[in-house]
Amino acid sequence: MNPPTFDELKESIEYRLEQTNEILGELEYDVAECTADEFYGYISRDTHHGLAVTVRDIIGNEYLMFHEVVEVSELKRLGVPVGEDTHSKGPKDKVYEAHLNAMEFELEYALLLEDYYWLKHRLGYHGATTLKDKSLGGELKERAQEIYDHYKTYHDY
Repeated sequence: MNPPTFDELKESIEYRLEQTNEILGELEYDVAECTADEFYGYISRDTHHGLAVTVRDIIGNEYLMFHEVVEVSELKRLGVPVGEDTHSKGPKDKVYEAHLNAMEFELEYALLLEDYYWLKHRLGYHGATTLKDKSLGGELKERAQEIYDHYKTYHDY
């Protein structure tokens, strides 16, 4: 099944981006400008989440919106063009750096809200995907492990 078209989701994406950007601003995160069309292109690509997470899942979940908005902002700060092929054609080290920054922000936000269920859920995802990715190496692999080790202390909360 194909993801919904941009026209079907434009209003929802604009609303959720505005909402997410406002909260991130309150948390003193400097969000990079991102249009609804650009955001849709980024989150609707096949190589991003595969079938595990849909476009509607992302725009309907506060944590996933935070993650994606932070990831897009980090990519832009690193000079990486954001679009449908960012993950497949972008510089892997910068794509992973942005992802790890976004994951850490997302987990920290869940901790701030004392949402231990979400923290454990996403930490499990991080361990099953990012930590097992054979193309991740060096300092980025170490950082991914540090994130995992830091937040796993909340596993039994």
